[in-house]
Amino acid sequence: MTIPLEASLSEAAEAVRSGTTTATKLVAGSLDRIEKTDLHVKAFASVQDEDAKQRAARLDAEVPQGSLHGVPIALKDLFFTKGVPCEANCDALEGFTPENDSTVAARLEAAGAVIVGKTNTHELAFGVSCPDSHNPWKLDRMTGGSSGGSAASLAARQVYGALGTETGASVRLPSSYCGVTGLKTTRGLVPRDGVHMLSWTYDTVGPMARSAEDCRILLDVIAGYSPLDPYSVKTGLSMAQKPASLRLGVPDESFYEGIDVDPEINAILSDAISTLAGIMAGASKVKVPNSVEHFDAGATIVFAEAAAILEKTRESSNDKIGEEARETLAAGAAIPGTALAQAHDARMNVERAYLDVFDDQDVDVIIAPVTPNQVLDHGATELGGVPLIPATTQFTFPVNGAGLPSLALPGGFASDGMPIGFQLIGRPFAEHTLTALGTAFQQVTDYHEASPSEIG
Repeated sequence: MTIPLEASLSEAAEAVRSGTTTATKLVAGSLDRIEKTDLHVKAFASVQDEDAKQRAARLDAEVPQGSLHGVPIALKDLFFTKGVPCEANCDALEGFTPENDSTVAARLEAAGAVIVGKTNTHELAFGVSCPDSHNPWKLDRMTGGSSGGSAASLAARQVYGALGTETGASVRLPSSYCGVTGLKTTRGLVPRDGVHMLSWTYDTVGPMARSAEDCRILLDVIAGYSPLDPYSVKTGLSMAQKPASLRLGVPDESFYEGIDVDPEINAILSDAISTLAGIMAGASKVKVPNSVEHFDAGATIVFAEAAAILEKTRESSNDKIGEEARETLAAGAAIPGTALAQAHDARMNVERAYLDVFDDQDVDVIIAPVTPNQVLDHGATELGGVPLIPATTQFTFPVNGAGLPSLALPGGFASDGMPIGFQLIGRPFAEHTLTALGTAFQQVTDYHEASPSEIG
């Protein structure tokens, strides 16, 4: 039996375990869908079709063991997989072929996943538009980035799950723009060895799928300490709290000061708050740091750390790095040590202020928009004269600075039919609580089940 690509990741995995279908059939369906749609969507930087077929055949000869046995998965083109080029959409990395798997790729394979290809990213993950990919809902709109290829692939029903990375918005923004679910994880929870990085302080790896439950399944595979990442922590995931026991924090007006939020996004957020009120124990107005308190410090840290991480690449191949990334890296290299130290102090103050929302204001989860803006046109480089990163990440970037988990969920649609998402922000290591609450929300709504019609 062929399982439709509309099915959830959990349904696909169960179908293989029960013998209803095979890994070979799931992979064949995924590769066929990629062939039919990716000419338009351009989600993939590369597709490892023959490797995927061979792995599926091997898996079909085994008794299913892992939670992802036979399930087609995509990886953002920042994750190392042995023998497969990993170029981060950057000419300076052309031909770079890892000799080892990243820890998370190895964990996916150990769970039985079939990695069918690498998805497109903004160059070096240094942007929020992912210019090579197109939004499956309307091909003339952007996917968001930098994990835009992963989000587009999920929305186009090419795979059942994907991985992205995030420095300031790169899982949640494309998830919101493409109508899928994405989880920004707690700092240090998921190992980052074997992943092209920008920032030791801000970067996280996160699962992306079409439902909160599917994100949880992926998270349980990839999370956990690895000695290969010196920033990896041994703290485990907290147990999920029941949604009915949780109190929702709704940011007061100070959170939005200086930010012009699109009215349709406000309406979606209001509807989400009303829906969650019927699921949770209650809601309270809370004071949450405004993004102005964080942005300069966050940009200073990310730019400086990116310049350090990519120093050898800049020395050997600076002329092969695109202008946008090259200028940002040069600015990062010029940041004085005193300015960087002050930025880390300011970032810690923001982290403490976020933790105080939970500790002192008696809430368990904070709700917020993902971005103030509706889905932008493909190719846009600014919004009202403001560069895209500061124009789109006011509600996401501070969460990275605080190191907290956040789940982006589809919340509805704009008048033009494009998806609009919102986010739920939790305490450190509370991903299971966030995905349980997201699942409860998705049990009473069906926004996450809608699929784009533009690509057929």
